[in-house]
Amino acid sequence: MDHDSLYKKLLTVFFLEFVESFLPGPAKYIDPSSIEFLDKETFAGIRPRRRREMDLVVKVRFKDSQQAFFLIHVEHQSTSPADFPHRMFRYFIRLTEKYNLPVYPVVIFSHDKPDTLVPETYEVAFPDKTVLQFNYTAIQLNRLPWRKFVAQPNPVATALMTRMQIREADRPKVKAECLRLLVTLKLTPDKAELIYVFIENYLKLNADENRIYEREISKLVDQEKDAAMEIISSIRRDAREEMLTLQLQHRFSTLPVAITEKLDKLNGEQLKELGLEIFNFQSLSELEEWLSKR
Repeated sequence: MDHDSLYKKLLTVFFLEFVESFLPGPAKYIDPSSIEFLDKETFAGIRPRRRREMDLVVKVRFKDSQQAFFLIHVEHQSTSPADFPHRMFRYFIRLTEKYNLPVYPVVIFSHDKPDTLVPETYEVAFPDKTVLQFNYTAIQLNRLPWRKFVAQPNPVATALMTRMQIREADRPKVKAECLRLLVTLKLTPDKAELIYVFIENYLKLNADENRIYEREISKLVDQEKDAAMEIISSIRRDAREEMLTLQLQHRFSTLPVAITEKLDKLNGEQLKELGLEIFNFQSLSELEEWLSKR
């Protein structure tokens, strides 16, 4: 799984929600209507021909101002390399030179261990004076208690809870709470799937934990439980359809629109049945005949 791309997609789809939950300072002075995602920014690495790509650069306007803009630069790190503060400083210089705008630098650390406090400063100092002190905001998920965010109806907080400070015994409970929050958010199917991907991939449970998780799910009120099962079933159905469509395209090169439309109408059980029959079809006409009977 491409972790950086997944985080970037989460922050792009829910950028304002991210700011509201994790950057309370800027949340007070950002004009929400001004959010503009800038093109991918590249950064020359130390080695020749090596370039790095910045994760997310967003142009925003100060509230009550038509002219005053600034940038929010957000990086995602699944490790904590020793040279990272210097890299953040170089990113800052690159953005300042190109856009001539103030830059608010942020990094999200999503590593499991160690949980030692990561630096938020790059400094150039001599025995007699400090020449430079560059500060950025570090959001270190493994030092944030998940309970602090469980009451927030915020999709980014729900997704990132899976990477927060969680006791081993609480893992099934946290996963159940994430699913409960996902239900309350009432997102579109595509957005709900994005959050569910975080829940499933970053809180993988063993058999014993799954049994506890299922007991936790059973405690949900009927309305929440039904909505949760509907979301899960819909996401799994879409994933199965996508996989079968790719297999059929590989087998028959192209799929007529009429066939893809019929695939869209199949329910979960019919898709499972199609998965068992898929290699018995010798032609598109046999596939179409099978679909017409469903």
